[in-house]
Amino acid sequence: MRRVVVIGGGVTGVLSAWELARAGHEVTLVEARALGSGASSRSAAGIRAQFGLAATVSGQVYSERFYEGWTERLPSSQPCFTQNGYLFLKSYADDLDAVRALVRMQRQAGLAEVEFLDRAAVDERWPFLDTTGVTAATWCPRDGFLFPAVIYQDGAEAARALGATIVQNDAVVGAERDGGLARAVALASGRRIEADVFVNAAGFMANTVSKMFGGRDLPITVERRYVYFLTGLKAASDWGLGPEDFPRLPMIVTPCGAYARPENAQLLMGWLQFPKPVAATLDNQDEVEPGFGIGATDYGAAVRKEVTQVLPAAQDMGRLASVTTGFYDVTPDHNPLFGYDGAVGNLVHAAGFSGHGLMHAPFSALIVAELVARGADVPALELPFGLGPVDLGIYALDRSYDLREGLVI
Repeated sequence: MRRVVVIGGGVTGVLSAWELARAGHEVTLVEARALGSGASSRSAAGIRAQFGLAATVSGQVYSERFYEGWTERLPSSQPCFTQNGYLFLKSYADDLDAVRALVRMQRQAGLAEVEFLDRAAVDERWPFLDTTGVTAATWCPRDGFLFPAVIYQDGAEAARALGATIVQNDAVVGAERDGGLARAVALASGRRIEADVFVNAAGFMANTVSKMFGGRDLPITVERRYVYFLTGLKAASDWGLGPEDFPRLPMIVTPCGAYARPENAQLLMGWLQFPKPVAATLDNQDEVEPGFGIGATDYGAAVRKEVTQVLPAAQDMGRLASVTTGFYDVTPDHNPLFGYDGAVGNLVHAAGFSGHGLMHAPFSALIVAELVARGADVPALELPFGLGPVDLGIYALDRSYDLREGLVI
């Protein structure tokens, strides 16, 4: 077994540390701040297996089953998954034959529960929606929302119980090389940790970490995204949605890509409509840019207007209560990066999740554990639950980026 340092204490890093410790490796996880201090604690926290590429669909089916069985794996924890479903609404601009083909692919990849619905079926199941301009939808009741803090906090405790060491509030500030291999990392505290393999799970800081090792320039841009919170229903809406129904709302994705779901007594909303690269640091994650707040002329009002087009009850809710922000680490095709660096022979990258890191994390952890076990890149992975082999070529570091993930919400 090998000595492994995992850099990054978000959900991907924590579950990777747990999988590696389960396999018997000597694991140290290093987080510059507290666990979950990056995107994991700022996520919209959705999880779905409705993706556009078969390998990701199969991997996400595994992730959903992993989270469904969370308390069986970690009996001292609590459930981390609410399965309200995901509803992707389609309009006249969408090619419905292509949508039907997408659903067939998703079913073949293991997502048996996904359905193609015509407008009449949408109206029957969700009569409180305004389907003007909606022509169809895809729906999967197995999808839903996660509780990130439960995952990264209790996942870290489970890794510790298996012998892993968790280091917090101590950033990696340097790496020692011996030829083409890394030998140790230096921490801000002065501590030095030797290892056989180093895993870069640093999210939007992944490129900084790679360069620290003398590794490759990862094809990642960092984009800021916003999540808005609208106070919820206090009385039944004229559209037939009552306060008792509100907690059971699915994640609703409009034809234009805005989304909304319940978050306790509030409606969480987002719309990654105008992303732009930013200079991201650990200290500017929560800066709200001018024009993206919750005022009447700010972006939050535009998000609410778009959501209200399909969920008219949102106009009967209260004010925009707050906005949160954070970063996505985005690749050219919106698929993540997994593999050995090349320039540094024992540096493994697990980054570039393009907003899908939380939902992808159980699948990611399996890939990381397999990379460490083999000591080389992994072309395919055999998934549990009878899901079969998955081609990992779409995640390779040196891919051509021609298989773009189209469902990026």
